Amino acid sequence: MKLTAVHTGQCEMSAGLFVLSCKKGYDSRDFIKKLLNSDLAVHMYHDEISSIWLGEKYLMETLEAEVKIKKGEVLSSDFMEWAGYLYRVWSIDYPQETPKDMLEQGPCEVLQQMYLGTHVMSYEMAIQNVKSAYLERERIRKNRERFIEEEELSL
Repeated sequence: MKLTAVHTGQCEMSAGLFVLSCKKGYDSRDFIKKLLNSDLAVHMYHDEISSIWLGEKYLMETLEAEVKIKKGEVLSSDFMEWAGYLYRVWSIDYPQETPKDMLEQGPCEVLQQMYLGTHVMSYEMAIQNVKSAYLERERIRKNRERFIEEEELSL
């Protein structure tokens, strides 16, 4: 999908919010998890225009009023900027998926593992790679569960 100027602004605002979390010393994994599970994320990642005009500082204050984010390990601002932009592109390309869906498929740890190979791709390709990795993890999990069930039955 070709991003419009409004979409680009929304992506930049999301990226800016992620970078702001670094400046505030928030634990990056906790920040991402709390944000994508918040009521704010439902609006931020699905309302067409509203959040872009509010700015990342206002959005951070709103999130801080909703959840307690712990201080801790701060990941690089380059990674966080990329992740913030990626999640917003994801919500534009897959509007039926909620922020919680995005978090399930692409948690911070997975994005970190895939960052070196995917941050140089288009965001759309990076999202496809994250989604493919999720499907592979799910396939392995289901096979493992089936194997355990078969082992238990044979005992």
